[in-house]
Amino acid sequence: MTIEKRIFIGYLLSKELKIHLNQNGHWKEAKLSGEFSLKETTWQDKEYIGSFAPAEYPYNQLKEKEEEVRTQLQIYCPKLNLDKQSIYLFSQLFLF
Repeated sequence: MTIEKRIFIGYLLSKELKIHLNQNGHWKEAKLSGEFSLKETTWQDKEYIGSFAPAEYPYNQLKEKEEEVRTQLQIYCPKLNLDKQSIYLFSQLFLF
């Protein structure tokens, strides 16, 4: 068995964010085809959308990953003001 630790960087998948995503045809197509870079995960009984990074990433690479997540989400939700949304960062363990 292999244990892998990753850091998740993303946004709380709020009702408002879900509405914006579900109104976007590109998001629906990307999700169905599996061709989107954003991942959904659950942490402490809440859903989030963002991206995973290796736990060893230094601060500057985490900031770059944060900007990538923000840019991708803004593409799918152009009317959503992400400045009002908090970015979340937490670690998760994966067992393979």
